[in-house]
Amino acid sequence: MFELNEFKQRRNALINIMGKGIAIIPAAPEVVRNRDSHYPYRFDSYFYYLSGFKEPESLLVLVAGDEPKSILFCRDKDLDKEIWDGFRFGPEAAKVEFGFDETYSIKQLDEVLPKLLGNQAKLYFSLGADPHWDTRVTGWLNLLREQVRMGVSAPHEVVDIRRLVDRMRLLKSPYELDIMRRSAAIAAGAHLRAMQKTKVGKMEYEIEAEFLHEFYRKGAQAPAYTSIVASCANACTLHYNFNNAVLKEGDLLLIDAGCELDGYASDITRTYPVNGQFSAPQKDLYELVLTA
Repeated sequence: MFELNEFKQRRNALINIMGKGIAIIPAAPEVVRNRDSHYPYRFDSYFYYLSGFKEPESLLVLVAGDEPKSILFCRDKDLDKEIWDGFRFGPEAAKVEFGFDETYSIKQLDEVLPKLLGNQAKLYFSLGADPHWDTRVTGWLNLLREQVRMGVSAPHEVVDIRRLVDRMRLLKSPYELDIMRRSAAIAAGAHLRAMQKTKVGKMEYEIEAEFLHEFYRKGAQAPAYTSIVASCANACTLHYNFNNAVLKEGDLLLIDAGCELDGYASDITRTYPVNGQFSAPQKDLYELVLTA
């Protein structure tokens, strides 16, 4: 369940760490699969950790100093587009629902952001992470440098915002720990289901389907990564993901699979015999690895 105060506390904590300056954290872009079809959207982890906002075409700005504030730029409310693509908050509702001090249309970005950047000594931004945003931020900085004779200065130092957020994320709150435990419980249940459904003659992808069924049935939004369901020699390929072989008598089956719940991933790997019984050599090797 979404906890507004959790995300506000994170933003305030980061502003305090910054001391002075301005941070720019963009959302992840949508990625076209083919023609007018997109891959399922997955938010940027840094952006979501601080905002709780899951829509694309968004940007978070944090201003530290004497007048600290959090600002969200997001898509406008558009009923026609919502018919095609689903609900969107719009700036007014996003301000209330997510606790931002200010919100603007993403269309106002080039108008508003240079003003926010002006006369800030330090810019916190993940330079090099996305060429699109590198270009836009560089453009805003150059615009400010052209105004130096009018008493406007650009930030003279750029700090990787990810370093600060990474340190914050080392310590988990009770809210985070609860989500992580639920994510792990869903994945554990999926592994048990897969074990129960494993039989000689089934395909690896049939076992993968059991995982996906359990993930979604229990409320996870997606697999945390592409599931590895590898029988026999396929398990020797570390990131095997074809998952298209037949399960055979005498084979071991290695499964590496986890789910993502509200941005937090579980990750479990297990190996067991397809027919339910370890051979003597298989048992020896299994116990050797287990005790290592």
